[in-house]
Amino acid sequence: MNIHEQIQLWNQVLVRVLDVRLKRIGRGDELNGYALPSSAFLLAAHGQGELRMDDEVWLSERYRLLHAGKGRRITVRADGPLDVYLILYKTALPASALREFHMMLQTSDPFEQSWAIVPAEPLELLELIDSMLGAWARGDDGLRRLQVRGDFIRFVHAVLSQRERADGADSPSLAEQVVRHLARHYRRTISLDRLARQLNYSPQYVSRKFKEQTGRSPMDYVIGLRMDRARELLQTSEASLQEISAHVGYADLMYFNRLFKKTVGLTPGQYRKQFARTIVSKNTMNWTNPSVVLPLPARYDVNGNDIHSQYLQDGAYRMTNHTRKLSAVVLLGLTMILSACGAGANGTAGSEAAGGEKPAGSAANAASPEASASGSAETEPATRTVSTAFGEVEVPRHPQRVAAISYLGTVLALGTQPVAGETFLMSSPYLKGMLDDIEDVGDSLEKLLATEPDLIITHNPNQEAIDQYKRIAPTVSVPYNAFASIQEEMRYFGEILDRQQEAEQWIEEFEKRIKELRDQVQTALKPGQTVSIMQEYDGTVFLFGSKSGRGGRIMYEMFETKPPAAIPAHMLEESYYEFSLENLSEYMGDYLVLTTERSLEQLQADPIWGKLPPIRDNRVLLWTENESWYRDPIAVYGQIEKLANWLVETAGK
Repeated sequence: MNIHEQIQLWNQVLVRVLDVRLKRIGRGDELNGYALPSSAFLLAAHGQGELRMDDEVWLSERYRLLHAGKGRRITVRADGPLDVYLILYKTALPASALREFHMMLQTSDPFEQSWAIVPAEPLELLELIDSMLGAWARGDDGLRRLQVRGDFIRFVHAVLSQRERADGADSPSLAEQVVRHLARHYRRTISLDRLARQLNYSPQYVSRKFKEQTGRSPMDYVIGLRMDRARELLQTSEASLQEISAHVGYADLMYFNRLFKKTVGLTPGQYRKQFARTIVSKNTMNWTNPSVVLPLPARYDVNGNDIHSQYLQDGAYRMTNHTRKLSAVVLLGLTMILSACGAGANGTAGSEAAGGEKPAGSAANAASPEASASGSAETEPATRTVSTAFGEVEVPRHPQRVAAISYLGTVLALGTQPVAGETFLMSSPYLKGMLDDIEDVGDSLEKLLATEPDLIITHNPNQEAIDQYKRIAPTVSVPYNAFASIQEEMRYFGEILDRQQEAEQWIEEFEKRIKELRDQVQTALKPGQTVSIMQEYDGTVFLFGSKSGRGGRIMYEMFETKPPAAIPAHMLEESYYEFSLENLSEYMGDYLVLTTERSLEQLQADPIWGKLPPIRDNRVLLWTENESWYRDPIAVYGQIEKLANWLVETAGK
């Protein structure tokens, strides 16, 4: 999501500040593994330090601003005095907001993203944070909380302005790139020469720049990481000293013991006796005592099972929503495999169940009429490769169990009955009576896995989300609003679903009906008459062009009606465009298609809307967002009839 889309979402969400804190860190002090209870801004000021969010690392020389989502773990280490300001906040998008905003949030939530910048004007940010901190500290008075909220909005405005001017978050410095590499691979043998070659620098230059920004050599930094991990395991696990030594990268236990005592001042055994089982709540932090060092919460034992050990690799522990969901998926998958194996043993599930895994495309081959009519199933591959916006994907040749997380109406229009869908699309009034036996899986990976899909279709461009889906079934991801026409959309998914003939038949009938309705509309309209497509929401107005739903594509592309000449071309090139009420009369056509929750009587009584000719003279089609937003083939078929009948009838009065 680009910065402009983020600004749009900030303009739509409701914001609540949850806490404002300041911690002053001394040399050698740190905040360690604090799990954020909400989205947060963190500003490091007036000093040098290392800021880490999970495996991402940034260095602060004077000022550094970070943003992180809920659940991310924050660690701050200081090379000298360092002020760390933290603002915890929560956002909510009103249910009445445009569905485009809900889709944006569903696809890529900017309030959960992590990024960092060196602020161009740090004093402006500091002034606002100090104001928030002072008001927050004076108590829970309603006016003070209102002041904090106002200051926070101004703070966000300043941050977004600086990010927009900088065109996004800044790139990591050379030292930061080295730090991130070492943080991920410190348990392995580190070769500075090889790392320097990869970065296209000499080893001497890399070492010098690294020491300038961190105060330590790369090897000293690696030793520090290893000792930190060793201390953590000594406190929170039952692993033996040999296991811990090997885990952090030292095969020689004696060498590990000597290095640990030199670094920490105690032998590993003495350290364990003194600090064993030190556990601190992961969501608590003392921001007033600069000497407090917070260890990470208890870990799994090093010698635990495979699922546990994956959280210990690369010296980092992170249990985010993604990993929690994935763990549940893994466990559910194992259950299903064991069940299948049991069925095979009883002779009821056949050879597929006995193998614990159903081969891709096997259901299709069993059900394929071509396969039963001839012996072609023996030679026809079970899968084929298709092109997507995110690369080539191998899919079943004849998919039988499609999970239409997105493009549900398109899949149905091609004559394929999906096994799974998503709440948002299943709420379409145009799909009533078509959703029998389709499981609403929402955003649950567990529910999706239980439907046993052999193909998943989504609009989500996020690689992490795609990777989660791919663990369940082959996944085709097509970005929202990717197709130039509905015909192109039908042909693409006709190819994906092996429904090319059905796609061409649907297109032929659709184009025939569009021509009939277009002729009726053009005959009914007088020369020069125009149509505007708008939505009014919460005191604002949005304009829609030929790329959008709300009737825009139907009116301007399919029926070939014209928008008012006063509307700037760039507004119509966007899917939607917000404009001021001052321009409402200027952009108003002879006819208006308006998405609104208000009635005609309410609009006619409005001092602004009531003066507009289409509202005053009832040359307006009013429909709700639930009727106008959907633009899949089935929804469009219903909408073209509604819009054409209204326009022909109204023009004939």
